[in-house]
Amino acid sequence: MSKNDTIYTLQQDIEIPDIVAEKANEAFEQIRNEAKKKGDKVVTYQKPVKRSKKKYAMIALAATLAVGTATAYAAYTGWSKGLKEELRISEEQQKNLEENGMAAFSDASVTDVGVTVTAQQSITDNYYTYLSFKVDGYSVEKGVQPGFENISVTVDGKDDISWGGSFYNGTVSDENGMAVKADGSELETEADGSIIENYVMDDGSLEYHMVLAKSDEKGFFIGKKLHVEFQNLGSLAKADYTPDIEGTWALDMTLGGSDESRYTEVTQDLGNSGATVTSVELSPVSIRVTYDFPRVEQTEEYEDENGEMQIFTSYAEAPFASGLKLKDGSTIMNLYGGPGTAGYVDEESNTYISGYAFDRVIDPSEVEAVLFRKETTNGDTETEEPEYYEVAVK
Repeated sequence: MSKNDTIYTLQQDIEIPDIVAEKANEAFEQIRNEAKKKGDKVVTYQKPVKRSKKKYAMIALAATLAVGTATAYAAYTGWSKGLKEELRISEEQQKNLEENGMAAFSDASVTDVGVTVTAQQSITDNYYTYLSFKVDGYSVEKGVQPGFENISVTVDGKDDISWGGSFYNGTVSDENGMAVKADGSELETEADGSIIENYVMDDGSLEYHMVLAKSDEKGFFIGKKLHVEFQNLGSLAKADYTPDIEGTWALDMTLGGSDESRYTEVTQDLGNSGATVTSVELSPVSIRVTYDFPRVEQTEEYEDENGEMQIFTSYAEAPFASGLKLKDGSTIMNLYGGPGTAGYVDEESNTYISGYAFDRVIDPSEVEAVLFRKETTNGDTETEEPEYYEVAVK
């Protein structure tokens, strides 16, 4: 979905200093990670989405029931207009996703305090699931970002998943990572150049989109029961929530899903980075790369909240899969939609995993190679051509 502010890892939650977030930004390009210090050494790191600086609504650890009576009824919605726009899904891709079982639809809908929230659909592969919810009966002015105050999510009763969500604002990223209108119309801007976001669909409704990730268990989401509970609605400004109405909307749906993917085993060194790519897995909505990557410790200084200099030790990061080269010679860059994964699978091995959910649907059969960004040991992008390592997929 929208560029997620968080990096996920394979094992555990651990808070990290800002300097790690800065290096992650270099590798992941459009990810922004908020973090604090904990401990002297990090093997892998994770911070599940709870709040972002721009698009993601504030998310609480658990929802609290609000006063009011909710009414449930069936309302089959078909394909989400916003999700089709945000993931740039063509009619042919819609058909393929339905045929392979990745796309599933829901008839779950709940009304409380005059607002109706409807679960529209899901798109699910081995490690991620995209969700779309339609919100009717709640109005916002142009430029005002709506947000739920609290959200809780469980899959088969388990909440040990990473996820993020936001109301869809009609914009996507172009090949240069810049915001453009999904419908091709011109962006509206304020006098200072900031984008005026419009969250209202043509029919007056809103759409809330989510992406769930479970990077350490292949096929975790496929065919599972999903429970999502939204609480209260208001507006967001710089990620600060301003309450408006109190209500609770709890919905249950069954995810579809498919393990269909293009899997390539390789043994290819990425220059002098020390990383060797051993496998690439491409689905229509995500990528997952496995490396053999002997650990290299990095020690850096940073200033803590008290203005004192501290030392932080971490491991170097493997080159990031930044884009795809297609068989027709064209490339697709800035594919990161989030959530993402980066880190070693355990504290002993040199097996390193990197992956993320795409910001669009692709055709894996049209991919010729994966492009990995070249970086020097100090994190600066190399200036000589080519700019990327190419790893062919079969």
